[in-house]
Amino acid sequence: MKFLTTDSELIPLAFSKIAYAELVANDASRLQIKVALDNGIGAGQMLLPADLPTGYYRLIAYTQWMRNEGSDVFFEKEIAVINTFLSGYQPAESGVSAVASPSGIDRGASVSISAQTDKQVYSTREHGKITFSGLPDNIHTLSATIAGVDLVPASESNRMLFEKKMPNSSLPLGNFFLPEYEGHIVAGKIIDNQTGEIFTGNIAPANAGLSFPGDELRFFAGQMGNNEDVLFFTSEITGTKEIATVVYNADERFRIDVQSPFVSQFAPKEMPSLHIDSMYYQQLLERSVALQLFRYFSDDPSENNIVTPTYLRLEPSRNYPLDEYTRFTTMREVFIEFIAGARFRRRDGNWEMSVLTRTGTFFDYGATPLVLLDGVAISDHNAVYSYDPLSVETINVYYGPYHLGGYRFDGIIELITYRQNRPNLNLNRSMQVITYEGPQKIRSLQTPDYSDADNRSSRTPDSRHTLLWEPKIDNNGSSSIQLPFNTSDLAGEFQVTLEGVTKNGELIYVTTLFTVER
Repeated sequence: MKFLTTDSELIPLAFSKIAYAELVANDASRLQIKVALDNGIGAGQMLLPADLPTGYYRLIAYTQWMRNEGSDVFFEKEIAVINTFLSGYQPAESGVSAVASPSGIDRGASVSISAQTDKQVYSTREHGKITFSGLPDNIHTLSATIAGVDLVPASESNRMLFEKKMPNSSLPLGNFFLPEYEGHIVAGKIIDNQTGEIFTGNIAPANAGLSFPGDELRFFAGQMGNNEDVLFFTSEITGTKEIATVVYNADERFRIDVQSPFVSQFAPKEMPSLHIDSMYYQQLLERSVALQLFRYFSDDPSENNIVTPTYLRLEPSRNYPLDEYTRFTTMREVFIEFIAGARFRRRDGNWEMSVLTRTGTFFDYGATPLVLLDGVAISDHNAVYSYDPLSVETINVYYGPYHLGGYRFDGIIELITYRQNRPNLNLNRSMQVITYEGPQKIRSLQTPDYSDADNRSSRTPDSRHTLLWEPKIDNNGSSSIQLPFNTSDLAGEFQVTLEGVTKNGELIYVTTLFTVER
């Protein structure tokens, strides 16, 4: 999927950094993804599960800022899903579907572009080229795809590339959704562990923290939003990884439950029935087998696990690779013997940690350090005091103060284990670690290069139905571009599509066909 944010007149905008897409059956969401936007442009992938029933679905996309204008302004189109693993997919004896013809579909394009392949008929595993000419010099974004012609035609509601939608001016103010103009905003609710209810009282927002476990220092302090939400304004966070939440100074009374940023529930809409003509049974069977082969042999599966490197890397004041020192069996001995500028102290029967922090022209031990073990913020320092130091590879000390998310820390103590997986760390009730799916980054489809003879003779099956997917093409102001592609082991008719938008909102669309024969 390619994402582009514009105003109601289709003029490109670069306001939001995150887009959301949901696959909806009737009124309930079945699949959801987040996509990172760069200059208002993004691309993502949605992996359809094996138990998704055959039928038409609504693909709905939006930003958080658009939610203030109501769902009427959301992007929506219908797509067909055919599941050959379920008995309900069986083609009917007489149906309404036919091979979709790209010609004659009015996409509303306002710029005339030509597309020309170097051949009209290709063999399997052949290297080819496609040339696009007549490109304007004010292009905002371009994307190109080559894929097998669909068996199921697009519904009438999908005939336009874009549709101008105006906001609902009658919407009442309130329930304000903040624009994500810096990065993804993670929202949570503060839960009272004693009652299980959402806490609606007064709690200092800076006592809420969110971090990303691992060997990188990524911590965000909470800020209170509407509806008793605590908000974490993250940046440069992509891919699926763990996040850890913590509530400080509350004696384990509270925890943070991360909330879904998706709409999830939409107004119901009756969808057309999907009937597949029995003449396409063999083609569907071949497509199903090819997809399973692709998933098995591909080195670049559809799951998006790309994780952005640390946006801001802090340099520790002192670094201690513990294997270079005498190894002790208690953490107290480690800090007493050779960790300079950080210490344990006992108060009211509990162990607390402190770090040197600057006060004017002097350094003194502060009372509120940030303590991290493999990126997990530790609110109860007794857990570090009793932790096995032989599991720790490195200790980093950062002399304070540090201001993170508007909250002041009197220094930072960072402990990193050998595998960065916090072995045997006991989390108290104020801490939670969950797997979180962050926004996806733009990525291109990895394809074999069949200009190389060794690749052409490879015994690894190539079952790609999509031969090319380039969501972000830079023509460098040229009026003509040439893109290489490689056919797969699949034969049939393939459709080339180039889509884009100029900086003044003009639409670019051109398509052509070619054939692959065995």
